[in-house]
This record gives sequence, C-alpha cells and structure tokens, in this order.
Amino acid sequence: MDSIITYITLFLASIISGISVFAIKDTHSKTLKLITVFGGAFLFAVCFVDLIPSMFKHSLEEVDNIHKSIIPVGAYILLGFLLQLLLEQLSKGAEHGHIHSNREKKSLISSIMLLIGISIHAFLEGFPIIVNGVVNTTMVTGIIIHNIPISIVIVGAFLSSGCSKIKSILMLSIFASMAIWGSLLNQTWSFLQPYENIIVGVVVGILLHVSTTTLFDSEESHKYNLSRFLVVILAFIIVIILPAH
Repeated sequence: MDSIITYITLFLASIISGISVFAIKDTHSKTLKLITVFGGAFLFAVCFVDLIPSMFKHSLEEVDNIHKSIIPVGAYILLGFLLQLLLEQLSKGAEHGHIHSNREKKSLISSIMLLIGISIHAFLEGFPIIVNGVVNTTMVTGIIIHNIPISIVIVGAFLSSGCSKIKSILMLSIFASMAIWGSLLNQTWSFLQPYENIIVGVVVGILLHVSTTTLFDSEESHKYNLSRFLVVILAFIIVIILPAH
C-alpha cells in the first residue's frame, strides 16, 4: 500500500505542477527559483546522507564476501555524472528548473527530444525510491520537490513549441510516470539486484550533477543571497532529520 501511495503522489505532484502553468504568468518568479534551489539542495543532501553511505556499505560487504569488483564503487558515480552531461544535450538543462535557450525556433521535434532526455533522467531517478519493498522517504520527497519546477518548465516549453494544452499534459504524464516505471523495473527484474551498487552509483552521479548545477547556476547572481543560503540550510536539516526509510 505504501508503494502505491508513493507512486500516486509522485505522479500527481508532477501533473498538478505542470497544469499550474496555465494559471501562472511568471514562470521565472523568485519563489519558483527558491523551490528549485531547495530541491537541488535536498537531493544533494540525500546523496551524502543516504545513497553514498549505502553504496560504500554494500561495497564493504562485497569485500567480506570476497566478491569485490575490480571497478571502484566511486567510478559509477563518475559514470552517472557523465551520463547527465549527455542527457542535457537533449533536455537543454530542464533538470535545473529552466531551459538553456539557444534562441532557435522551438519545434515539436525539440519538445520530443526534451521529453526523451528528461524522461531518461526521471526513469533512472526512480530506481532507488523503493528498496526491498521499503519506501525511501527522503529520496521520494526530494524527487517530488525537484519535479515541481521541471514540470512547470517543460509544459511551458511544450506550449511554446506549438503543442496544445492537451498534448502538453499528455507529454507531461509520460515524464511524470517515468520514475514509477524505473522503480517497478528495479523491483520486478531480480537479475538487477547484483548490480544495485552500480545503479545507485549512476543515480548519485546524475543527482550530484543536477544539484550542484542548480545550486551554483551561472545564470544566477554569483552573490549567494541570504534567502538562497537559508533555503539550502533548511533542505540539509530536513534530510538529516527525516528517516531514510
């Protein structure tokens, strides 16, 4: 039951956020930027408080069982970091809460490419949200917050490319469901279990790239103002307080 509620919450959070574009005139508001920063800081903290310790714990268990991989566990984090760099060639940085526009005329093809890039990102993010039937509360919370600005940005991009409201919401629903599919796949395909460390490492690399880019976005003022600083501290504290599972 917990997993069903988790999936419904993940899906609806993205859908509701995306639909809000029809009522919000200013999608570059200070509030939305602070939500983006909060989400980035939250995921950054999740990596260091939960995912990375879990990775190295499993790595030590492999040593005890004499099943140590010849590839260092940290290498998978680097792989995920590089993978996110490639995905952003499709998504144009939508994971950061805005799209890096090259001022080219937006088209349906560009929207589809955006959807593909952001969907792969969301699919991989979904793998660690439920482990052994137990919901990772902090990870799920981080993804929900992270997806709020993303959903708003991509619906805006779909609309500006000429898509109707209905088509935009249908495309958004694909993105909104991808983390769920990633989680279901991870739980259903038992042959993936021996590669759990690799998968989590890749996800950590993706999250670290997105979160650090969000926190130190070059389009923002280099003066890290008080509100942004307090938002980051708040995100860190919540992740530390929340139980991982």
